[in-house]
Amino acid sequence: MNSSLIDVHQTIHDVGRAMSEGRWAEVFDAVSPSVVAHVPAVGTMNGIDALAGFLLETAAKTDDGEHIELIDALVGETHAALYFRITATRPDREPLDNLTVHLARLEGGKITEIWFHNFDGPAVAEFWA
Repeated sequence: MNSSLIDVHQTIHDVGRAMSEGRWAEVFDAVSPSVVAHVPAVGTMNGIDALAGFLLETAAKTDDGEHIELIDALVGETHAALYFRITATRPDREPLDNLTVHLARLEGGKITEIWFHNFDGPAVAEFWA
C-alpha cells in the first residue's frame, strides 16, 4: 500500500471514529468547505454549513442525539465507504436502528461529496418525519 493511500485510510478511519464519539470539529476538518451531500428524502445539500445544519437539526429532534457506531470502512484512492449503525429515539416513534453506508468521494485529502445509503429507507424516513 503506498503512503498516500495509507494516509487516506487513516483519515477515513479517524473520521468514522470521530463521528462515533461526537467529535464533530474533527469530522468537519476532513470535509471540504464546498462538500456536496446527497441525503435520501432530503435532497442535495451544498457546503459544509448546510451539512452541519442538517446534522444539528436531526440531532435536535431526538431524545438524546444520534448514537453512531462505525462498523467498518472500505477505502480506495478516490472513494471510501463507511458502514455505520445509527440509533436514536424520539417521542411517539419506533426507535431508529439504521444500518447505513456513507459513500464519500475524496479529493486532495478532503471529503468532497457524500451519498447516504440507508438499508431501510422507509423506516428511516418514518422516524424523521
